[in-house]
Amino acid sequence: MFHWPKELKFSLGELEADLLANARRNALPDGGVIYLQDDPADVFYIVLSGYVRLSYILEDGTSILYAVVPPGNSFGELGVLDRSVYQDTASAIGPVSYFTLRADLFHSGGSDGAKLMGALNDLVVERYKTYIEATKVLYLGNLTSRLALSIIRLARMMGQRIDIDGAQYEYLGPMVTQSDLGSMARGTRGNVNRILKKWQKSGLITVVDRKIILLKPSQLEQECFASGG
Repeated sequence: MFHWPKELKFSLGELEADLLANARRNALPDGGVIYLQDDPADVFYIVLSGYVRLSYILEDGTSILYAVVPPGNSFGELGVLDRSVYQDTASAIGPVSYFTLRADLFHSGGSDGAKLMGALNDLVVERYKTYIEATKVLYLGNLTSRLALSIIRLARMMGQRIDIDGAQYEYLGPMVTQSDLGSMARGTRGNVNRILKKWQKSGLITVVDRKIILLKPSQLEQECFASGG
């Protein structure tokens, strides 16, 4: 089944068949590198199954996780838009399958090319917002604040929900590890684990089958203010 980014604001119609004809399906095992930061941006990516980790390297050499891309969503947009290089590194979280579309399809001209370019612009705007939000979190004053906002932001990005006693709760699945959260919030795995246990005791979250379930997201968000973030 062809998955196309849900953010698109137009119906592909006949374009879908053309895109399918030009798409290539690929698969990688856990930890496989899809592309590296500063590699030439020659293809556009769409996740079919599994999850993709997006990270970037700071000036001091630190690698920061800033997004996890779920199925049906795209990545690698900015480099394709300006015909340059990828601005981040993409790698597989568990087994991943994905479509690739040649970058030149978006620059082909005509009405079809214009539609694709318009959609690509929308996707770049959304990706840039993600980058800005992640960067803002990094500059909060303490780990508790950074971790609280990182978890909330990532849960909303992934859109996963679980039913508990008739109520729906956002959660992070086991594909997001405590090391990942440490990378997002600029903290060690041990310190992340300590804060998560504290939140469990206070009823803000619960952990079931390695899922971090947000029981009280509003109160969790207030943690950043209570902690001086």
